Amino acid sequence: MIWNRLRIALVACAALEALAMLYVGLFQVGWVDRLACPLFGAGCESVALVPLAWPLGFADGLLAAALAGVLCALVQVERREAGAALVGLAFLNLLAYLIGLFEMQRFHAWDFWHVLSAVLSAPVAALAVVSERRGGPAPVAPGDRAQEGQ
Repeated sequence: MIWNRLRIALVACAALEALAMLYVGLFQVGWVDRLACPLFGAGCESVALVPLAWPLGFADGLLAAALAGVLCALVQVERREAGAALVGLAFLNLLAYLIGLFEMQRFHAWDFWHVLSAVLSAPVAALAVVSERRGGPAPVAPGDRAQEGQ
């Protein structure tokens, strides 16, 4: 597989998103005692502990980190179906963060880690679309062409 700048940027944004939300998720399940909250004071802990942060009984931080990890993995798969799944999940991720931002605004408390991840989800979705448009199978290296005919 050929790694271009688009794929590297996509994985970097998704990985940073995964790390931020993993931190929130570890706080939510009690593995981290305090949640640092740059820029927003104590809002991070109150947002992380609100009942809406536990969809289907799971910590939303861990779910979001898992989704971002799946996005990182799908970037590496060269099949056309993986590209379509990457785009679909990237937009699902963006939609989930937009809903989360509206909920935080309604709740009048902000979480730096959710906002950071929401900001990162926009380039993840855009890069997923651009990389899919340029997609198709990865180009074959010249040395491998001789082996294709065998």
